[in-house]
Amino acid sequence: MQWPELEAVEGVVLPDGGVQPDMGSPAVSLAKQLIEALRPGQGLHYFASWAGYAGEISEPYLPFPPYQREMVLYSGPLIDDDQSPLVPNTATGRVPMYWWSRDLRWLVGHDIYARSLIVGCTRTAARRILESEQLDAYPVRSSDSILNEEFLQT
Repeated sequence: MQWPELEAVEGVVLPDGGVQPDMGSPAVSLAKQLIEALRPGQGLHYFASWAGYAGEISEPYLPFPPYQREMVLYSGPLIDDDQSPLVPNTATGRVPMYWWSRDLRWLVGHDIYARSLIVGCTRTAARRILESEQLDAYPVRSSDSILNEEFLQT
């Protein structure tokens, strides 16, 4: 669903005060809910942001498939000592395009133009995500085709 369609529906409560999220950066409230559903452990997790969005980061970048985008890699925690979610972001406030656990039990990703997230995870984590009333989630299989939002025409 596109943002203007959501805004047009009477009675809909939009996330983060009704402000449309930037392309390539999910709403902070969504990221928090997803972190809670994924239940990450203590310690470091890994992140990648497109160098074009993360231009203020001076670290080297690597090309990421499938489009060989230049991505800056970094790491940090996803929960604090009280198990509260810590939303990862760049110095400009963008949530990274990719984030994953050290043990690769889950991965969150999207493209630079995307307004949707794809989550690869265990069945247990998927069940928590799908059952969450705060997350608008749909199951997909590896055999399902997912169109690249960059090339969708309106």
